[in-house]
Amino acid sequence: MTVLHVMPNVSRAFGGPTESLIGYTQAARTQDIDVHVAAPSVSTEDEEWLKEQLPEATFHFFASAGQHAYVVAPGLWTWMWQEARRFDAIHVHGLFNPVSSLSAHIGIARGVPTVMRPFGTLSRYTFSRRSTLKRLYFALLDRPALRRAAAVHFTTEAERDEANRLSLEFDDRSAVVPPPWRGETTVPDMEEKADRPTVLYMSRLHPKKNVQGLLRAWAQVVAVRPDAQLWVAGDGDDYVRQLRDTVATHGLEDSVSFLGFVSGDEKERVLRKAWAFALPSHQENFGVAVLEAVAAGLPVVISGEVQLRSFVESHDLGVIVDRTDPAAIAAGLRSVLSDDAGQRRVAEEGPAAVRDTFSVERVGEQLVEMYESVLSTASSDDGCGD
Repeated sequence: MTVLHVMPNVSRAFGGPTESLIGYTQAARTQDIDVHVAAPSVSTEDEEWLKEQLPEATFHFFASAGQHAYVVAPGLWTWMWQEARRFDAIHVHGLFNPVSSLSAHIGIARGVPTVMRPFGTLSRYTFSRRSTLKRLYFALLDRPALRRAAAVHFTTEAERDEANRLSLEFDDRSAVVPPPWRGETTVPDMEEKADRPTVLYMSRLHPKKNVQGLLRAWAQVVAVRPDAQLWVAGDGDDYVRQLRDTVATHGLEDSVSFLGFVSGDEKERVLRKAWAFALPSHQENFGVAVLEAVAAGLPVVISGEVQLRSFVESHDLGVIVDRTDPAAIAAGLRSVLSDDAGQRRVAEEGPAAVRDTFSVERVGEQLVEMYESVLSTASSDDGCGD
């Protein structure tokens, strides 16, 4: 089986979507799927890095113009029109950008079974912030493609449930396949934990992540646990200044530390030292940072809008809180910090849960099941038309 993945961006700066593509490609290779990737060109450094990550994949890069969601790549579309039928299936990642939207239409028009992955963009939160122009774009381009796609690929059941409210009539055309966990799963040494009760936030610093709500909740935490500390790891330009102002307003300078972007050994250190992890986002497609924390044995405090919620709940790996209520967030944080037995249990059980549920091999099997279902349906439809 040969599958073409189309991505609007494969740079390292694109973050989670690029990492998930790497994971899906590695998972596909465990099932002997031949993987091709088509995308706008990236820097030489990023291209070399990507090829190191995926030495067995075949890459097709094309010149592009524009920035952010408004990138166009005419060469990619021309190539797809000419070459689409070389592939058994086309897997298009993303909505609300011309690279993905037009590629999906080309795959469908050329009669190749086309799978579309929305990147979490079919959520209530996303649509509440869409401009009139974005809504028109969706109505004209993405909605028709989603209706005609051979399958729609979601990463969690929660993402699929939210998308169903749009009346797109997915029926049995939807599949849930999470991105695989490619890192280490490590049972932490509890003797290495920080001397003070420590909560880690580690993600992009953006209003969607509700870091302001976390800081307001933190003021209530330290009122009860004055020795507690919050580590905020991540970057976010102007938003960081707003967060620092909030820290000053609430007098939290002694208990909140901004670590900046962390990676490598420093990232491992903060995960090893922290007592718990927090991410009270307004909306979170999947939640790779949550998975990373659990894989390191940390109990998590997350909002119900983090789409890994069901995994956390079913394995009892933390607390689900109301993102709109700082008092509820604070209560969840105090709960995990005071639960020594719970911390030790998650340290033992969390890494194993991640390994068992999200291994590259297991996700590879789920990918094959999705593709084979798509190909079987396409074959059946062809037969009916003869």
